[in-house]
Amino acid sequence: MTELKELENKMRATMASAKECVDISLQITKEEQSTTAVVEKHWENFVIHLFEYVKKKEKETGQEILKGISLGKLMKFL
Repeated sequence: MTELKELENKMRATMASAKECVDISLQITKEEQSTTAVVEKHWENFVIHLFEYVKKKEKETGQEILKGISLGKLMKFL
């Protein structure tokens, strides 16, 4: 398997896991609203750690894997 195909497969699997996390998060907060702040904190930590890791690796390698991502496109979701 080529490295590109491996990347695609891992990204698909990660997306499937992320969707499961979204569904679980929504179910938890629907059943018990008092958990909303905790669930939101888990999501905040996840997103922050992901971007921190990406930026760390970009700095180490001198490569910018997120350079082509439009901030405008991301901001429409916030």
